[in-house]
Amino acid sequence: MYSALKKSFVVIFLLSALAGSVGCLEEKKVMPVDSGKPVVGGTYRRAFADAFIVLDPALIKDSNSHEVCRQIYDGLLEFDEKARLQPAIARDWSISEDKLTYTFNLRDDIRFHHTVAGKPTRNGGRRLDAHDVLYSFNRLLKPQEDSQAAFFWMIKGAREFSSGQAKEMSGIRVVASHSIVFELEKPFAPFVSLLAMCNAFIVPHEDAEGQPGGLAAVPVGTGAFKWAGRDGETIKLAANEQYFRGRPWLEHLEYPVIRDELERFTAFNEGRLSHVDVPDSQYRNVKQDPVRAACLIETNLWGSNYLGLNLQQAPFDNRLVRQALNYALDRDTIVRIVLNGRVQVANGILPPGVPGHNDNLAGYSYDLKRARELLAAAGYPDGKGFPEITLQYNRDAIHSRTAEFILANLRDIGINCVVRELEFGDHLKTVEEGSVAFFRMGWTVDYPDPDSFLYTLFHSSNIGTGYNFSRMNNPELDALLDRARFETDIEKRIAIYHQAEKLVVDEAPWVFLHFYSAHLLHHPAVKGIKLGPMGEALMQYRHIWLMPSGASRLP
Repeated sequence: MYSALKKSFVVIFLLSALAGSVGCLEEKKVMPVDSGKPVVGGTYRRAFADAFIVLDPALIKDSNSHEVCRQIYDGLLEFDEKARLQPAIARDWSISEDKLTYTFNLRDDIRFHHTVAGKPTRNGGRRLDAHDVLYSFNRLLKPQEDSQAAFFWMIKGAREFSSGQAKEMSGIRVVASHSIVFELEKPFAPFVSLLAMCNAFIVPHEDAEGQPGGLAAVPVGTGAFKWAGRDGETIKLAANEQYFRGRPWLEHLEYPVIRDELERFTAFNEGRLSHVDVPDSQYRNVKQDPVRAACLIETNLWGSNYLGLNLQQAPFDNRLVRQALNYALDRDTIVRIVLNGRVQVANGILPPGVPGHNDNLAGYSYDLKRARELLAAAGYPDGKGFPEITLQYNRDAIHSRTAEFILANLRDIGINCVVRELEFGDHLKTVEEGSVAFFRMGWTVDYPDPDSFLYTLFHSSNIGTGYNFSRMNNPELDALLDRARFETDIEKRIAIYHQAEKLVVDEAPWVFLHFYSAHLLHHPAVKGIKLGPMGEALMQYRHIWLMPSGASRLP
């Protein structure tokens, strides 16, 4: 899944000033302010760098939208902060011996939101049952623009249903009021992980179909927080007091838009935000300050930042050119100077921690001599005759600084490159259309499996309809990826993925930049915050609480 930024660190913010305590349900009692135990109340503010947010889970593609919607909706399953699969709407599940049939038993105490933004919902706060799960998957998999259905095409009949060749899908059926069965075409090892994806959130049909604009306008789910409306570009959520796992500690969540990283950091220092990404210019200062360093969370993030090359457009249809660009870039200097050494240079596609990551994969080193040789072999000695190219990226200071180094590196081999900077939504649209030849993009794992990277990003079936933005079409690679996703022996799967990744690296559809890491600086009043290798998209704000404090600023 890509994000509006896909930077090397996480962008999360939180307001430290607390509202008065309010009542709570069941085990969550209001505690004395000096007890050190969770208390109810407060507004949590986390700023995004742009306003691109999709509120309909069936259409989500980016991590910011995922993060917001994870608070509003629930799926059958979810990932915890360590990327471990946990039950959510599903109470438990079983898998048949042939690994083709999955049976899920649902909780019977879950209700959809009764009110949102001060108005009653069309579902009336009714209980969720198995028919809602069936409806949500039919809605996700039906033919539609921007569909994310391809992730689930291993379900029996899903591909035909999504393409309009069949009116019904045979692979999902309700067997009891709170039991549902999924049948697959072939065994697919990470299938249960797909059900924790944001696109698989469960929604009520009354609100999805019965209100103007549907869920994209007024999202309604079962989540710990419910929609409270917008104030300009700021999204507002409120605690769901009827949440089936107990109401969240926080009273409100707010997501303002602050586009400039230094403005975000200033807002944090002024106490208007209590959670922030650390600008590169401030990182060393934060690390050297004992108080701030104690509030800095750093972790590996399972994702990659890359420069995409459209293989259907010249001159990037020439593998020698693509390889030359990879050798021309001084990634180590970019990581050291632009990113303060906070990330790891990418040797391939799969980041450390994801099953199948290959430390022994050589990747590309900084080698101007080799870059010039390859460029000459491609017909462009010393860059002569090479057309001017344009690097497109979404607007962000870190991308601008990185681009300065990239342009300088390309000039060293005789290539003239200019830049085009767009808002994320416009950038994404042109990349998806295939109208841009050279672009920055990033990807973080949707589910912790090599399939989430290699099949999703490079299989030819995902050209145009999926995330194969480089338009790579290699029958040998397709065959390997098809074999790997239906191989149930983990060692055999990993061996196939190693072979597939090496093939991709050799073909160089990307300029491989770096693997992500996640960083956030929080106010000392923020408690219960957790950040794992799947990043901010998996943040569960229901666990966070704010300690009442007279100080609104860090020292």
